[in-house]
Amino acid sequence: MDRRTFLKGSAALATAGSVLGAASISDIRAAAQRPENIRNYHPDMRYRPYGLTGVGVSALGFGMLRLPMLADGKTVDEAQTIRMVRHAIDHGLNYVDTSYVYLDGQSENVTGKALSGGYRDRVYVTSKAPWWLMERPEDFERFFDESRRRLQTDVIDFYHIHMIMHRAWKEKVIPFRLIEKIERLKAQGKIRFSGFSFHDNVTLFKKIVDANADWNFCLIQQNYLDTEHEAGLVSLKYAAARGMGVAIMEPLRNGFLVTPPPRVQAIFDAAPHRRPPVEWALDYLWNMPEVSVVLSGMGSLQQVRENLSYASRSAPGMLDAEDVAVIGRAARQYRAFDGVIPCTGCYNCIPCPQNVAIGYLFNMVYNQYKADGDISRARRLVRYSMSPVQRGDTPQACDNCGQCLPKCPQGINIPEELKRVQRELRL
Repeated sequence: MDRRTFLKGSAALATAGSVLGAASISDIRAAAQRPENIRNYHPDMRYRPYGLTGVGVSALGFGMLRLPMLADGKTVDEAQTIRMVRHAIDHGLNYVDTSYVYLDGQSENVTGKALSGGYRDRVYVTSKAPWWLMERPEDFERFFDESRRRLQTDVIDFYHIHMIMHRAWKEKVIPFRLIEKIERLKAQGKIRFSGFSFHDNVTLFKKIVDANADWNFCLIQQNYLDTEHEAGLVSLKYAAARGMGVAIMEPLRNGFLVTPPPRVQAIFDAAPHRRPPVEWALDYLWNMPEVSVVLSGMGSLQQVRENLSYASRSAPGMLDAEDVAVIGRAARQYRAFDGVIPCTGCYNCIPCPQNVAIGYLFNMVYNQYKADGDISRARRLVRYSMSPVQRGDTPQACDNCGQCLPKCPQGINIPEELKRVQRELRL
């Protein structure tokens, strides 16, 4: 059953109250988790249905962005990366996520090398089409073919339109007819499933989901701090309810949740069920049945082994009421540090006429700085993670027009707070 059939069936169910349709959907999800139907099954890994694709994916996916580097800090350590990826696959991981642009193309290249020698047939591989590099509609196919060459594969299992935001939607996805193009690849058998990754607000997310009944999956940012950030929990449930698989990126918020500040760590230390901070963050996501796969960027073999261990214990509904309360207390403490801006990252304030990345600067950069005091990290997040074409521009671009003020549900004086961010981070 594809998603279009599922949506039509859902409408019929709502009218007729049929039990058979619901049972069919349940059967699809159950079949995706049977060992005989799982690619690269390993008894120590846990597998979850990827929406209504019929595919069972490992709870843990290998994110191929944050890889070990050589001494120059620019070149991927291919030997170490290949060992890590193959170790993960040998222990049941079956989902490897990369992109045309990750690490200037090195990511796809090393992924192709890691999956040679028979490993390709044991996993599902993903990649992503970079809309911001497209000057003409035909660039979409050109980037796709180059990704296949780098990955040494004829078929990409899960292919995304990468990082859809308001500019992407208006300037490239719609005028370049990218949805038609990605669905054509699927019809031609060059990809198995179509989807998108996302960095904007809930309203745009729902618009994108509803624009194509044949979407199979999406990739969104989610962790226990980002329940409202960008797509948030609302969108996660919206996509899952429509039969889409949901992959999660930034489960550790770019590493921010790995080493909590002392006041947060004290909450975890007092918990009845003790876990390392990384496991708390991953378990928060695996606890939700709507989550299909959690992507982790792993920089060492030790991190791979630890994450495989956490995944082996994962299951929907794994957290009890006290566990959930512990995570809630930790999240509230992060938001209670002196000087934080009460921004949830809902992105209702964008697009900004001057293209300022307001929610990202407040929620992902400045508030993290107020929690851990690491100004170098904050400045790096601005310098290296904020392409003006993608996320937006720096605080200096604000001209005090005030158009953002009535859009903020928190009533934040955004122009004044942007000045504070610029001043304190010395941007």
